[in-house]
Amino acid sequence: MTIPSELPTAPVPNATPAGRTGHLPMISPSIVRSLMVFLLLAFLLIMPAQCISGGVLHVFPPTFQNETFAVARPSVLLSKVLVTVSESSVEYRIDQTFFNNNDFPLEGVYLLPVHTEDELQPHVQVNTVETPFEIVSGTDFFPTLQNLTLSMKDPSLLGLAGKRLVVVRPLHLGIRQQKSLRIQYNVPVHVENDQLELVLPLDGERYSLGPVGELDIRVRFKMSRPVRSVFSPTHHLTLSRETAHRCLVATRLEKKKVREDFRLIATFSTEEQDLKILTHRAPNAKGSFMALLSPPLVQPATQEPEKDVIFLLDTSGSVAKNESAHAKRAVIAGLERLAPHDRFNVLSMSTRVRRMADRMLPATEENIMEASRFVNSAGNAGGTDLYNGLIESLEQFTTRRRPCVIIFVGDGRGTVGIVNPDTILEDVRRYNRMRARLFVMALGDHADMAFLDKLAKLNRGTCFHFAGKEDFGGVLNTFFSQVSPAQVSDISLEFQDVSTEEMDPDPIPDLFGQESLAVFGRYDGKHDVTSRVRLRSKVRGRMKTLSTTATFPSVERRNSYVLTLWAMRRMSRLLEKHWLKGSEFGVQEQMEHLAGEFGFRVPLLKSAGGSDRSREIAHEAASRLFWRYKTSNVVSDVLSDRFRTVAGKTFRLEKTKWVDVEYRPSMPLRTCEYLGEEYFRMVKEDWELGPYFALGPEVLVVRDKGPVAVVLNSAAVR
Repeated sequence: MTIPSELPTAPVPNATPAGRTGHLPMISPSIVRSLMVFLLLAFLLIMPAQCISGGVLHVFPPTFQNETFAVARPSVLLSKVLVTVSESSVEYRIDQTFFNNNDFPLEGVYLLPVHTEDELQPHVQVNTVETPFEIVSGTDFFPTLQNLTLSMKDPSLLGLAGKRLVVVRPLHLGIRQQKSLRIQYNVPVHVENDQLELVLPLDGERYSLGPVGELDIRVRFKMSRPVRSVFSPTHHLTLSRETAHRCLVATRLEKKKVREDFRLIATFSTEEQDLKILTHRAPNAKGSFMALLSPPLVQPATQEPEKDVIFLLDTSGSVAKNESAHAKRAVIAGLERLAPHDRFNVLSMSTRVRRMADRMLPATEENIMEASRFVNSAGNAGGTDLYNGLIESLEQFTTRRRPCVIIFVGDGRGTVGIVNPDTILEDVRRYNRMRARLFVMALGDHADMAFLDKLAKLNRGTCFHFAGKEDFGGVLNTFFSQVSPAQVSDISLEFQDVSTEEMDPDPIPDLFGQESLAVFGRYDGKHDVTSRVRLRSKVRGRMKTLSTTATFPSVERRNSYVLTLWAMRRMSRLLEKHWLKGSEFGVQEQMEHLAGEFGFRVPLLKSAGGSDRSREIAHEAASRLFWRYKTSNVVSDVLSDRFRTVAGKTFRLEKTKWVDVEYRPSMPLRTCEYLGEEYFRMVKEDWELGPYFALGPEVLVVRDKGPVAVVLNSAAVR
């Protein structure tokens, strides 16, 4: 390995030492010389595709007249990744821009781990200038990493332990200047069992000072096989499909702290139906599984059947001004999507129910314009007669020969007449003689999500929630893509030779549009079991059966998110039971048990006294949290601030110590001193300890050989 020439220290006239957020302690010149070898380029690898996206830009404190100055870590202004997946290769273009927050120039290195042994021919640019590099193994890098950790008295970089690195020359950052890097390369694609897993570590984004200005990750698929399911347990995705073989998956954050790597799972199949099973099972515990169900392949467009549609608009005083504007926009967007052969009517609902017309009207241009005027002229006042609004909507339908649809836009909180949720749900089900599907667009933080979701589900529809932060145009497009005849209905899963339980959702809802569905459950058994899984469903009105084989192992350490997502759905079930059935013995205790095991936030179920408004605010917060447990696939959406997830493990903060939730006091405990010889020896012998030790000076982690506790000593904290 070639060692570059010594990096000169940066003189800082008239500077004074100052502590800063995220500052690094003093580093000796000899360590600086040894560290200047490392500037790493980013790259990605497939299946599981460990991709480098988030490089670490580490800077060294300058010295002046033998005095070393504390520095602030560079902040990440931009982290942008474009990944193009084809049948033979994966191409990457990675852009990162860092900013020097200090009042003096700095020298630094850009550290990026490499997760592949494949030969690479990347192009690395620093401020558009081509930059040379060399690759260093994790073993060769470890002494330098150990020295760096000791000098900083900060374990944050130990997540790089054991990882292969790419080396380039040092970087110079001027006072309050930014530095941009671009890395481009491609690697062979490896798809196993028609499934691809893409992982982009975001080490640099976690290491940076403060929130990331902009994180933009885009994955474009250009395949010869249809792309079926696309799923992420770490980030919210936007999916745009061009054809069955081409689609764009994107996630974007602004001014957010990044704590998790980006993980994406995609499946491919030419069959009409697609079913994939993923499992996770810790030793001596029940297993968990996730069944990914994909809608059928897109068929040539056919004319939709003539349908009858009722729009029910909440115009009560509880609807805020901005929510009212969104509600009206949603109804008008639905009116504009009607086909000429459809029939419709619009009902507004406050203290009483008003109809635009006494009967269904044909969807002529003139009638749609009149309906739009009716919607725009509606004011917001009075209470909410939800019961009669729903019953009168059902009374508009006169025949089953045409599909019947109700589109309800509001918050679902009845205040006038019959308001008992159970009564409303039962009577709507009973009066729905024409088997109308009910689709709900819930608006605002105070929407009663548990009730609205149950209302839609009991009437073979779906429920969407718009809290005001998402792109409303995109929400509308997704919502109305589902307001159509179901692609797949009457869905059931059968498992042979393996005992399954606690599946969710149960029953499995219909599939609309091109959205996939994840079904979670538990399984038991002492040995590995190969099971035949049978998917029965009605596809476009015809009964179909798909059979596949899946292994349910006795131990499976991968896919730990599967268990956590099952637990999230379990939390939503408990909340739904509480709100719709009333307080039951043990519900709070069950939720607190799940929260302690998985690091979840616990919604407040009991009345806490105080004003009506304070209780209403608490209920709104619980309702928002319920919806995340019910629908989100992103674990961080429900994670408590007192917990962290690292490399598939969950840690709880106890005073100043991060404790693995798997730890039990009866377990024999090994200890090592923070930054001591045994501390680094353990990491060198077990590279996987690095990310756990990077949590902080005091960590307790459970390993196969038993739990390990890192304890402080007086010398380590001086």
